[in-house]
Amino acid sequence: MWLELQQEFYLVSCLIALFCVGMMLRYEQSFDKGMYFLTSANLVLMLIPFTSYIQLKFNIHSVLISQIANNCMLLFCGLCFLFYRFDAKPKLATVLLHCVPFSIFLIVKVVGIHTQAQLMHTIYFGLMFSYVTAMWQSRSTKSATLLKQNKWLFTWVVFVVSLNGGVAVAYLSGSVWLYPLWLSLNITVCLYLLTFSFAAAYRIQQTQYIQVQEVESTKKQLQLSPSLVQSCRHDLKRLLEQEHIFLDNQLTLKQLAELLGLSQHQTSELLNEHMNKSFYALLNEYRISFACQLLKQTTSRDNITQIALDSGFNNKSSFYIEFKKQLGTTPTKWRAQYAL
Repeated sequence: MWLELQQEFYLVSCLIALFCVGMMLRYEQSFDKGMYFLTSANLVLMLIPFTSYIQLKFNIHSVLISQIANNCMLLFCGLCFLFYRFDAKPKLATVLLHCVPFSIFLIVKVVGIHTQAQLMHTIYFGLMFSYVTAMWQSRSTKSATLLKQNKWLFTWVVFVVSLNGGVAVAYLSGSVWLYPLWLSLNITVCLYLLTFSFAAAYRIQQTQYIQVQEVESTKKQLQLSPSLVQSCRHDLKRLLEQEHIFLDNQLTLKQLAELLGLSQHQTSELLNEHMNKSFYALLNEYRISFACQLLKQTTSRDNITQIALDSGFNNKSSFYIEFKKQLGTTPTKWRAQYAL
């Protein structure tokens, strides 16, 4: 009866955690930067109760399954460190570097490579202690987010890692406390995953609710009527295509608003809400189009910098960046291909 309850508890915990991990990865942009690593760490931690479930349910005693459960804490620590250490996703090489300890220990144990057991265990505990110390230092920095500074989250991580260390020590010493500690580890991991999963699901729901409220609030704040929007778009098109106001590299949103007879807020609404373009994105589109016409009419000996200035850009550098962004090539290469 007790074993069956264990099995179902492990399975339900893993399924709920897996579902919430999927939700968090989908809505990752709604969370703190680097949340991806904490989510992945929890996914790795789920291997402990999941492998226990497989062993209990199907009476499987595979070396591979056992070693995955025994060594996944190294991968968990590595991913947690990445969460605490980096505000944005680091380079792939950095991520892979922190996956190496888990891979090495797993290969050594599964393949049965002859090593000094005491040395391997010293390295194992040394790595976990180093990771925990580094996490503690990273969460203490001023730039750390509120989630990284959360003492309960860090306490949970340290407690789970410590409990796993206790299981390892009990196994090495042949202690009678091995099974109680192993059971405590599985239950603790399940409770941690369930708590974190429900908290994440609640936060996703709250984030979606806030986003809906913001959209509705934005709609209520719109000042331009449909008829006025149509009229202003016609005037804006005339200013751009006939009067070429985009050639003025000192043109500001305030000046454009005055030309349209609108306030700055109304002009921003016209561009961002009704035309889905920012002020500078709109100007740069026309500037690049005008520059293309000049490039077609000039030879390779004509100065690119002068064309950039004549098109409304302040300098050659910004012209090249915007040209490559819109057309995917440089002005020189474009002219060589399309010039008359």
